[in-house]
Amino acid sequence: MNLKEKFILLLILGTSYSSDGQTNLDIYLDSVTSNIGSKYEQGVFYVPKTNEAQADFLNNGIHQNSIRLNIIEGALNNSTNLNDCIAYLDNISSILQDLSNKTDKLLFIFEKMPAWLSSSSDGSPASTPGWYVLNTKPPTSWFDWNNMVNTVVDRIVNTYGISNAYFEIWNEPDLGSWSGTEGEYFELFKNTYDAIKSVDINIPVGGPATNHWGKGLNYEPPYGYLTNQIADSSLIGQLIDSTYTWNRPLDFISWHNFNIVHQTNQNAIDYINQKYTSFSLTAPELMVSEWNTPSAVRDTPLQKAFFIKSQIEMAKTPINNNMVAAWQDFNMSTTEFHADYGLLTYGSIHKPAYNALLLSDKIAGAKIKNTSNAPTDIITSVSNDTLNILISNYIPPAFIAAFNHTLFEGHLNANQIDSIGYIDIFTNSLSYLDSIYKGLITIPSTNPINIAINNSIPVFSHYDSLQTNNRIFNLNVNGIIGIHLGKNYKIDSTNNNLQFKYDSLLFQGYTQSNAILEITNNQALDFTLVSLNNGQVVFSMQPNSVQLFQFEIPEILSVSEFSKELNLLIFPNPTNGIFEIKSKQSIGKIKITDINGKVIKTAESNENSITIDLLNYSSGIYFIHFVKINKTVKIIIK
Repeated sequence: MNLKEKFILLLILGTSYSSDGQTNLDIYLDSVTSNIGSKYEQGVFYVPKTNEAQADFLNNGIHQNSIRLNIIEGALNNSTNLNDCIAYLDNISSILQDLSNKTDKLLFIFEKMPAWLSSSSDGSPASTPGWYVLNTKPPTSWFDWNNMVNTVVDRIVNTYGISNAYFEIWNEPDLGSWSGTEGEYFELFKNTYDAIKSVDINIPVGGPATNHWGKGLNYEPPYGYLTNQIADSSLIGQLIDSTYTWNRPLDFISWHNFNIVHQTNQNAIDYINQKYTSFSLTAPELMVSEWNTPSAVRDTPLQKAFFIKSQIEMAKTPINNNMVAAWQDFNMSTTEFHADYGLLTYGSIHKPAYNALLLSDKIAGAKIKNTSNAPTDIITSVSNDTLNILISNYIPPAFIAAFNHTLFEGHLNANQIDSIGYIDIFTNSLSYLDSIYKGLITIPSTNPINIAINNSIPVFSHYDSLQTNNRIFNLNVNGIIGIHLGKNYKIDSTNNNLQFKYDSLLFQGYTQSNAILEITNNQALDFTLVSLNNGQVVFSMQPNSVQLFQFEIPEILSVSEFSKELNLLIFPNPTNGIFEIKSKQSIGKIKITDINGKVIKTAESNENSITIDLLNYSSGIYFIHFVKINKTVKIIIK
């Protein structure tokens, strides 16, 4: 492990603190911000290692935002010629079609050089951490390579009829899976691009799927925020320049993120956007084609909450697709939940982090406004008269939260903090900066670094106060009266936590195989019933737990769902008393009631618009009932 890896590991492990915390949440049913869309759906790097895991994925009924496959690598490396390669793909073509039908985008990777095409004759493995890769040199013949690419793409797109195929060129070339020269890499990219586009110019092509967005083939950036000048040395920066020079525009740019620093994605987005702006072009689609926590915290309590935190943060950005790496653990183990990549263990047990993603899959419809008096990772939506509230009580170590805030909000990297003596990367010493965050040492805000550090002290204090104690939430859904029943899904140290169940079964004397069988026979999510009393409920959450509330509120219909039936527009809302209703069809009869259900006004129109006057009524919440479709929406008079 090099100095940088030790330093990052030290950051991840952090320190524990304790105190109390209480948070007030307000939900506004009448304030629709946008449609949820597909950004909260799961995207997955599909790498099943067992038949059980494959069957689970294909038959779970979940629509994926995107699915990434390494199936071309399998076809290349398990064949000795092109005919064998195509036969391999033909044998699994029905699976590929099934996968295509359950996702918006099916991402195929051209990665690794098969022995029958490679210029490398020694068969020695590349130096890559965690997997065995052969033949990472250029092909003996570019003609043969291009013919292979063209034939494979034509087979996938035209013979199998996979119209949503995307093709990503190579995988983590910055991490050892390309051992040719930098010039040979760009020659590989250009040839592969042309061979794919020769099948159909409209087939999406991209890359470079680097392990970190700012890395190059032979360049390791400093930890933290990367300036445009630093990022110009990255493979992404060089690829943008090269494809512009070649007049071969990328359809998407992809990278990987195996850190718990969500801000790094925005850093990448800002850099990519300014690069394309400098060419007077618009940036293409953006994908994080692999992401997960680093191995130091994988399969720990932090991971499940981080997954939802990441979904929330990436949904705020222009990133179109993100794919969790990976569907199933790569390796067998005498124990399950062993810090491997998978959403499922090798025994095909659903991990807590995967269950968290299942909760995000339940979020649909229209996003609605929420506010809180403390930082909270939350998604709120309304769909089919159901209010959805998904909360991640993500509590990273206080130091790493504050340190990353310092770096990314202050546009700094760790080397700059090291240069003035607040940390020592060589000796892995963070104690001086830690003392500043704790308030034991005071520094003046006389330079940009000190300002960024002082601005991060409240971040440290916030997470410091929530490390070990449950966090109390006071939830208020504005404008709701009466009792509304709902479901509450918890994923914490015991609830919907199959790692806890697995360990408990082993403690009871189960063998590994029997414990796996006991669990995999029933992995459905459990929930408890909960009531919303006059729009209010109080609940607590363990650190790094996740909860989903789903309340049925029949008297409220989301604007997005309603507009599907009437293409309805009510404005202004809130109103001073006079508002207009517009629709693409006739309004029909409406009844307006107060919060007690008393009808205060009726109106009817055979036109597609009507103006309502409630100026003589007091401020408050009222409901408009559309008789024709038996639906109700809310109006607020101020």
